[in-house]
Amino acid sequence: MPNANDRLARFEKAVFSEVEREACEILSEVDVYKEQKLSGVQDQELQQSYQKIQRKLDEIRSGFSKGVTREKLSTRQQLLQTRQKLVEELFADAEAQVSAFTETPDYDAYLQKALDKNRRVLSGDAKILARPADVERVKKLAGETPVEVSSSIRLGGLVIVVDEKSLYVDETLDARMEAAKEQFYASGKADLK
Repeated sequence: MPNANDRLARFEKAVFSEVEREACEILSEVDVYKEQKLSGVQDQELQQSYQKIQRKLDEIRSGFSKGVTREKLSTRQQLLQTRQKLVEELFADAEAQVSAFTETPDYDAYLQKALDKNRRVLSGDAKILARPADVERVKKLAGETPVEVSSSIRLGGLVIVVDEKSLYVDETLDARMEAAKEQFYASGKADLK
């Protein structure tokens, strides 16, 4: 029976060899499958990590950008406030100088020049408006033309009104100051002369 045992042993060996080979193949396929799955998971994890990092970078950039914008806006507002304060001081000083000017003999010359420049419109229906402090002064210079008080004139000068012609000639220092302010805001320069 050794022959049968030998055959059985060879058969077992052949079967086990085949099983061993198939098991190795299966294990090899499992390893390949496992590697593919691990690689896919690693790729997916890497992709998710990359996306998470990109989102964080975007948040940081956005926060930084907002901070810079906020700071720029704040600085600009401070600059505008400082500029406005300086402009107000400049024109307050100019008004003080104009007020001092109205107390000089040169102011009488200014009023006379304004009247002379507009003599052609000083007809019988014309009237002159002046601030309360200037009414007597203007009456002396205007001759026969009636002079009335105008509360709208603050700094000085005069207004000539001819109702029948719907004529309004503004020779006030107030109007010149407003024109200088507009010129200053438009160009950064002002001519108060």
